[in-house]
Amino acid sequence: MRSRAPKTAILWCGCVLALGPLAAMAQEAGGAAPPTYVGDETCAGCHEDVAAAMVHQIHQRVRDFEVRGHAVGCEGCHGPGSVHAEAGEIAAIRTFDEPDASQVCVDCHRAQGMARFKASVHAANGLACQDCHSIHQASWTPFDACADCHADVVAELQLPSHHPVREGKMTCASCHDVHGVGVALLAGDHQRINDACYDCHQEKEGPFVFEHAPVAESCSNCHSPHGAVADNLLALGEPSLCLQCHELHFHTGYESPEEEEVEIGGIRRENRFGGASMRIAFTTRCTQCHGAIHGTDSPSQTISGDGALTH
Repeated sequence: MRSRAPKTAILWCGCVLALGPLAAMAQEAGGAAPPTYVGDETCAGCHEDVAAAMVHQIHQRVRDFEVRGHAVGCEGCHGPGSVHAEAGEIAAIRTFDEPDASQVCVDCHRAQGMARFKASVHAANGLACQDCHSIHQASWTPFDACADCHADVVAELQLPSHHPVREGKMTCASCHDVHGVGVALLAGDHQRINDACYDCHQEKEGPFVFEHAPVAESCSNCHSPHGAVADNLLALGEPSLCLQCHELHFHTGYESPEEEEVEIGGIRRENRFGGASMRIAFTTRCTQCHGAIHGTDSPSQTISGDGALTH
């Protein structure tokens, strides 16, 4: 049995409040001894499967010197277990079925930003720590927990272009702070989608001499962050996406010569598509000519429009 750190008065009060109706009544009546710590070995005597699963779990690796004044092991979360072990009453131990059970987790994880969880979107929807976390299950992953409620996002991640969540190269927590506040629950206390994207895509941030206005406004104007059919997480393929804001080039209506070769800039070039060459050239991917669509500092002086967003 591992030695236990001394119980402080504050910890003791907290335990009495959370032990359940049976222990609380015994305390009030004054006819029962206060519950004491019995050690993980006693818990394992009845809960063999749980104890075996917890061997390599992080909570079981916490040592007394790391949490001075607080118990470790099973009773660090469930409270002193003597009454529960002797009487077998579930109400004599903290079971985390109570609506405010998340406060027990917050007490230890406060330094990790959990203190504001009560103001989060998840808490506002009635979720508690145990609804997403299973501390007795060592193989738990963030994606598994999120997938239970966010089936629409899981479906988007199956699309051809997607962030590599299902490949295990990132998780939902790479972009989202699920314990935080704000509509999008963005990681790093970001309040704008762009700022979260720039954590990885810094080359898109700028500032640029020639800016693309939708980029500065929100990356989601053009990209579907969880997944898309089009390449590069684009909400629509090219040129359909660009045509949501921009008109077709006037060149599109021009008829090209029917000759097999045409002279362009003094050079004879193959005219592969004959009279349809102009239409085909200017109704394909816009990025064939406009490559710096996020912004650029280098204007092209050989075309009209000051060469904005070209290279």
